[in-house]
Amino acid sequence: MKLSECVELFLSYISDKSPNTVRNYRVDLNQFIKIVGDKEVDKVTKSDVAKFRMVLQSQKRKSSTLARKLATLNSLYQYLIDLELVTVSPITKSHRPKVSQRIPSSLSNEEVKMILKHIDNLQDKAIVVLLLTTGLRSSELLSIKKQNILIERDGQTFSIDKILEDSLKENDIAYIRVVGKGDKEREVPITGKPLSILVEYLKEVNPYIDNQTPIFPISYHTLWRKIKTIGKKLAITVHPHKLRHTAATMALASGAELRVIQELLGHASPTTTARYAKVGQKQLLKATKALSENIDL
Repeated sequence: MKLSECVELFLSYISDKSPNTVRNYRVDLNQFIKIVGDKEVDKVTKSDVAKFRMVLQSQKRKSSTLARKLATLNSLYQYLIDLELVTVSPITKSHRPKVSQRIPSSLSNEEVKMILKHIDNLQDKAIVVLLLTTGLRSSELLSIKKQNILIERDGQTFSIDKILEDSLKENDIAYIRVVGKGDKEREVPITGKPLSILVEYLKEVNPYIDNQTPIFPISYHTLWRKIKTIGKKLAITVHPHKLRHTAATMALASGAELRVIQELLGHASPTTTARYAKVGQKQLLKATKALSENIDL
């Protein structure tokens, strides 16, 4: 069986995953076919995988990108092994690059203020505020429907529709149900000004959406273009994932525990969240400098 046929089988098998995940798998696997050819699947060799990696390296791809693409290829072969179409995967540990655990970049407080100050579109503002105050992934944000939002008021729970018909109260809390990686479901709370902005946006679009329609009816690429355009006007490099990193960094700086941030971001492993702890060293350094300047040594 040809590689291209196996890829279509595999993509059908994972079709229950998020559209963004399926799309990335398709891009990675088609790129592999373009580089090594549409061979019989059992004729793909370790040399083909090495060639794939070398071509990607010549394109100056990041080690994290290489690792992801090779992991995608390995997932395909594990699936084919289960189907008994091949007996072994041509991907070995030696093919996979070492991925550096660098600190994710985030926006400064000044940059956050500038961005929020210069957004004049209500949809853009609702998106940016949600990403900054919840740390949602792009795919999670774009999958939110009205039926996923519940309001808690004085110990009682209401649908978001009731609030849109009525009005928001000061102590109302919204819980947004999202499904993250590995189909892990969690509820993300928002309140105060962020909730007011979300409700204001929902009131504007409510005549055009129902409970089954995403509240942000835009594509993944449109979302990225929106955020990058906002930053470009202010000479700030920003994208949705950077807003997620910023949310984590700000939560840590405000004193939130790593396990709380882990739950907020939907990380399966505390190791993933622990990367943000390195950011906290800046606060430690600032504190020790202040101490040394105020102590007569």
